[in-house]
Amino acid sequence: MNAGGPTSVAPQSEASLADVAMRLAKLGFSAAGSGLGELAEALVAFQSSRGIPETGDCDLITWRSLVEAGFAFGDRVLYLRNPSFRGDDVAWLQERLGNLGFDPGRVDGIFGPRTRDALQDFQSNVALPADGICGGATVDELRRVFGRSSEHIHGVRERQRLRIRTKPLTEASVAVLGALPLEPQADLLAQRLRARGARAVAVTDADQSHLASIANKRELDLVTYLDFSTSGLQVAYYSGFRYTSPAGMLLAQMVAAGLGALQLPVMVNLRGMTLPILRETRMAAVSIALDHPNRWIILGPEVVESVAESIERFLVNPDSVV
Repeated sequence: MNAGGPTSVAPQSEASLADVAMRLAKLGFSAAGSGLGELAEALVAFQSSRGIPETGDCDLITWRSLVEAGFAFGDRVLYLRNPSFRGDDVAWLQERLGNLGFDPGRVDGIFGPRTRDALQDFQSNVALPADGICGGATVDELRRVFGRSSEHIHGVRERQRLRIRTKPLTEASVAVLGALPLEPQADLLAQRLRARGARAVAVTDADQSHLASIANKRELDLVTYLDFSTSGLQVAYYSGFRYTSPAGMLLAQMVAAGLGALQLPVMVNLRGMTLPILRETRMAAVSIALDHPNRWIILGPEVVESVAESIERFLVNPDSVV
């Protein structure tokens, strides 16, 4: 955390510190005082609640999350467009559809084709025009209709696929993605995976969303992302909007267990997050982050070898069930 207060506000927005403070207050994260230190503490509390890096700065990821959190279901008409609608209202829609048995994919707060298709199925089921537009009568019907499963249909199906999965490593495709300074470590992990028989490619970029887009255009079995953390050795999987990816969590658990067995001079922290690379990819994904560049230089080879072993176990072991 930046103890002195926020040092940055989203560079690609017109956000001001006053605007940030107002949005935080509306969401229940009021600063205890008017100083920058108090605002940084409120930002950290918000970041922690949203599963994003707890920097105390209003960086671009934080600003976008603040904007998304301000949308309640019914505030606006939702439909498929480019760029996609994003927000807590979309997540509510996805959660509601999934709990009613209409599969919109994972609950990620992004209105994509699967959400549109699930919405059309719901509309047809309740005798509404199946136009894939969520507004007016559709909003009212989603709020009114009875019948609710305790579990999201996409999570159920993802767990079923985990129970029956089995794939030789020689048939697996893996993307090793990473922050720009970690190109050597990403290349090394891809080499280790190829040595084990997998088809692996390494790509680094400063923009996680761009990397997620690259991954989604390929037929991949999983994604590994290498990054920097705010503290320790952090292993993360997708978890947000009251939804957790079963495959991502299992992969992360295996990676964290392998790293923990190494007894490295740094604490291994396993957690669910909504990092863009985890939220926007459509396959099992795990983020591995160390808190300092020197850690990656010194511990990188051990970490990479352990992660490669965990990925192999995840891909070839059909008996692991979350």
